[in-house]
Amino acid sequence: MTSYTDIFNHYREHFYCRVEQEYSWYKQPGNLRDAVERAFLSINEKGEIEDHQSRYGIPKCLPLAAEIALEHLDTQCIIDFDNFNSIYQFVRSVRKKVKGFGELANYDVAMRIAHYQGCGELQVVYLHAGVKTGFRALGLNEKNRRIIPIEEFPEPFNQLSGDHLENLLCLYKKMLDGSSVEFPKTCIRPKRNSSSINKNGRVC
Repeated sequence: MTSYTDIFNHYREHFYCRVEQEYSWYKQPGNLRDAVERAFLSINEKGEIEDHQSRYGIPKCLPLAAEIALEHLDTQCIIDFDNFNSIYQFVRSVRKKVKGFGELANYDVAMRIAHYQGCGELQVVYLHAGVKTGFRALGLNEKNRRIIPIEEFPEPFNQLSGDHLENLLCLYKKMLDGSSVEFPKTCIRPKRNSSSINKNGRVC
């Protein structure tokens, strides 16, 4: 893949729907308490620990993180869970008390809870771990910023929501370093009235 559009299209074809299916699993619990527990335990629909949380001994700390999260939840105002940043800070408060529960787990768990709450489709990208590498590969300067609006990204990446763009930057960080902003003229933006566009306005 030699262009941004090649990478964009490859992500849409091979990863977009897979990620949405993952989010659907974390939307299924019947109440917020169960959703928070599922998000922290990071066990997918197949009964396996999610890839990101299966590394470096993280699985051992997940039950403790879930336990602490549920204790915190008992004293948390439900209105604090109406936006991603508040949810992210809630998870961060748990992270501070659990050794081995890192920045990537913080983001992933917060994203699962946010999708359960209906506020997971972000208009910004949180820079962390491999996402920073992908961001720099685009030739962009993070300038000590942690959160980047999607409109600052080049076409066609800014057609994605921030949660998907974060995923793309991490997955394709090495390819982005050797790719070009130039893209084929045959690549057109999806029509908004297309029957293949799902309820979130994404092509699937």
